[in-house]
Amino acid sequence: MANNNKVQLVLFIILVCNLAVSAIKIIVGLMTGMQSVTADGYHSITDGLSNLIGMIGVKIASKPQDWNHAYGHSRYETLSSLSIAALLIYLGIKVLEQSVMNFIEPSFRVPSNIEFILIIITLIFNIFVSLLESKAGKKLNSIILIADAKHTFSDIYVTLGVIISIILIKYFNAPLYIDSLISLLIACLIFKTAWQIFHAAADELTDHIAVEPEVIINAVMLEPEIKGVHKVRSRRSGDIIYADFHVQCDPEMKLKDVHAMTHRIQAHLHDKLGLNINCVIHTEDVKDVKI
Repeated sequence: MANNNKVQLVLFIILVCNLAVSAIKIIVGLMTGMQSVTADGYHSITDGLSNLIGMIGVKIASKPQDWNHAYGHSRYETLSSLSIAALLIYLGIKVLEQSVMNFIEPSFRVPSNIEFILIIITLIFNIFVSLLESKAGKKLNSIILIADAKHTFSDIYVTLGVIISIILIKYFNAPLYIDSLISLLIACLIFKTAWQIFHAAADELTDHIAVEPEVIINAVMLEPEIKGVHKVRSRRSGDIIYADFHVQCDPEMKLKDVHAMTHRIQAHLHDKLGLNINCVIHTEDVKDVKI
């Protein structure tokens, strides 16, 4: 519980930072009329939304199981992510529309030196935030923080593209349609993010395989008493992997030894996969192995 509270605190701090960065970009974009800067601001909002999803996921996942949620509440995070995907699609369409309009009839001014410096500061801030979140994720062993840090880091490349377009227009008299091209690129990245969120949510909600059977088999076979593994299945629910499989062992083993063995198997899987895994293990007579 204490670790969850620390993860939530980190996510909240990163959320505030991402919202501040996106606000600066959107304000500069609206003041100058540069669609690429505004679109970059919208893209930065997706980082904040990702933080919000992480906070909701950690909060709900910490709730105990109850009589009508026997597997916990992890999938509420997945449902929330679908609404974020829908919002991203809407933002992407708006960015796409504005970039086409700006391409047909450019109507913006080049950012002033102060405005340009502000955008560069957001880039430096993004780098600092992503490195901070990644370090915190490793220290707290949080999958959510590590994954979210990668998402935040992707924003750096978008901002770099915007800065390059401003430099080309401001200092090298490049054609104004470069701004629209950068906006189109950002719109594609927003659509890509929406698709990745939707795809991950769909996989989880349809019980798509979470871990390759061979990976589970190799980890289980580290236990010397195990003579065979089959009927391996796995699925994901939030940050928990649920797996069930059949293991074949000596029928003369005592019940307490079998019980201890199943706990060791789950520990092997946890150590090898580095995931929170919950197993249902069926034990069978080794003589049932088909040769």
